[in-house]
Amino acid sequence: MRSLRTRLSIAFIAIAVLTTVLSATFASYEAHRTFRQYVERREIPEVGGRLPQAGGPIVVVRPLRRPLGAREVLFGSRIRNGIWAGTAVAAGLGLLLALLLAGRMARPVGDLTRAARVITSGGTPSPVPVEGQDEIAELARAFNKMADRLATDEEQRRRLFAGIAHELRTPLSVIQGTLEGMLDGVLQPSSERIATLHSQSLLLARLITDLRDLSLAQAGQLRLNLSTVDPATIVRETLEALAPLADERRVTLHADVPRDVPRIQADPDRLRQIVQNLVENAVRHTPAGGEVRATMRVEPGTAGPAGVRLAVADTGVGIDAADLAHIFKHFYRADQSRARASGGTGLGLAIVKSLVEAHGGRVAVESTAGKGSTFTVTLPGRHDAAVPQEAAL
Repeated sequence: MRSLRTRLSIAFIAIAVLTTVLSATFASYEAHRTFRQYVERREIPEVGGRLPQAGGPIVVVRPLRRPLGAREVLFGSRIRNGIWAGTAVAAGLGLLLALLLAGRMARPVGDLTRAARVITSGGTPSPVPVEGQDEIAELARAFNKMADRLATDEEQRRRLFAGIAHELRTPLSVIQGTLEGMLDGVLQPSSERIATLHSQSLLLARLITDLRDLSLAQAGQLRLNLSTVDPATIVRETLEALAPLADERRVTLHADVPRDVPRIQADPDRLRQIVQNLVENAVRHTPAGGEVRATMRVEPGTAGPAGVRLAVADTGVGIDAADLAHIFKHFYRADQSRARASGGTGLGLAIVKSLVEAHGGRVAVESTAGKGSTFTVTLPGRHDAAVPQEAAL
């Protein structure tokens, strides 16, 4: 009996039958005993002696048993038959109720089992019906949430692999085609073609590095070399390093970074990576003649020291409202053609989110299609307590 429904049904039936049979047996016995006591007992007076107080005769009552007559026997048998008939009806109703209860209790478990088998086979099950507020209903709700999370993770995994394959295929195709042309004598080696091969190899190296950083961050194994740093200095140095890229694309790069910004606990290399990814993303998506502005302000601390807030705003193409919720996902591009032509890997914003959260901060984006976007990074301030030189994500 491996079926839960069968075991529950047998248990309920056994309880119902045992209860009704015991009740009927006790009721039949008591009814028969009481009936015999009532019918068979006769009080026959017997006279003898006198009472000294009242001066009258002494009356002695002695019970006398007589055998039951046909009517009494018939009446007693009808009582017993009625009791057992009621017992049979009660037992039948108990059996029916037991089957209904067992089916009602076992059905959600069966639904959960079937859905789990679908997940085991690699499919996506339909949501399990939820009825009531009991423990089984709570289990069904938790299972549905788990199934949704697994489906989301599986979709992200598939999209990640597809994105990796596509991003690797593009530069490899360029490198392979150029080298084959040179080997066949169709293309002559030149500084321009060698520079193209070099840029594609750099893109491959950057993609591999980004994938490694992202996988370490998501696995909780990315280590931060924390130290007390001046974020304003790091932002200004990073903007200076990106000035040639902005000039090449004819984008004006502005910096609004005061000198009284508080120092924070951060990994300086990862902080530069955050700023670089945000500014590069803004420059690549801003048309010629536009501008990108990096602004840093003090973020008042609610439960600790003051932190910093960095905002990178551009006058680019902007992001549609439907894309904002997905902008920090792997290889997600609001504009596929422009983003790929710009040379980005599609992982920059995902890495920014992972690194900011690793520092205990948060990142947000606001955008209007056709007017530009603003990415805001908030990092907590420095605490007086000693901070380890290395901290795992």
